[in-house]
Amino acid sequence: MPSPLIGVSLVFIAALSWSTAGLFTRVVTTDIPTTLFWRSLIGGFCVLGIYLCMRRKRGGRALKREAIRLSRGEMVIGALSTAGMICFISSFFHTTIANVSFVYGSMPLVTFLLALVALKERADRVALASCVLCAVGVAVMIGGAQRLDDLLGIALAFAMTFFMASLTVAAKYFPGADAIKATYFSGFLGALVMLPFSSFIGTSPPDYFWLSLYGLVNLGLGFGVYLLGVQHVTATTAALVGLSEIPIAPIWAWLLFAENPGANTVIGGAVMLAATTCHLVVQHLRQRQGA
Repeated sequence: MPSPLIGVSLVFIAALSWSTAGLFTRVVTTDIPTTLFWRSLIGGFCVLGIYLCMRRKRGGRALKREAIRLSRGEMVIGALSTAGMICFISSFFHTTIANVSFVYGSMPLVTFLLALVALKERADRVALASCVLCAVGVAVMIGGAQRLDDLLGIALAFAMTFFMASLTVAAKYFPGADAIKATYFSGFLGALVMLPFSSFIGTSPPDYFWLSLYGLVNLGLGFGVYLLGVQHVTATTAALVGLSEIPIAPIWAWLLFAENPGANTVIGGAVMLAATTCHLVVQHLRQRQGA
């Protein structure tokens, strides 16, 4: 099997694991802080384990010192990731999985807009047109919001998208930052932030099981498999394959929880997904022509 096909398959498996993010919030009975605490803590340990396995040849003490030594870039990226994750998981408690997923699908375009401002990158007509089309999709989606809670959930999803886009820009600003170290730092920071607000009284054994699985599958498995996959494909290809998470997540919600996203969400989300895909495809074609 050729390496690119292996890479695409692994990135798709990662996208499948990420698409379960909203499902676990429908299964557990814990509140937002408690859910975030356990998901962050267990996910942080999973990613730390991946880091230690990948660098096991460096030896015991040297590896431990390296694992706890964080650069400024890693701390900045980790803090942005923590903020994004808090908004992301919280948004599922207020609106449909479909709303959150489609909003998150606009992240490449939000990243492009932030890069224009922060990194002074050159404006691109296709990307700008995609941004306008994405804004139309957002307007259609918001127009279908029937409850104030829906609007709050969509707002949290947009906040998460902004933080994750900022994280991508920060990674370009700090090219020496280690993404794995930033990720497990983010998990432990999220757990620390949520600890004072979490409740450990009355949490049932099934909840502990699902919360553990949440961290293992959604962050540990997803991140680990993605790291393996991106070694065999380009960043743009990984981003395009990763977009499969967006339609899969609401399909899971519909099949398992009969969660109907509504016509406005489907239409608006499809427009947003088309805009993002167009942007990434054009990027990919230009990269191939320039190679």
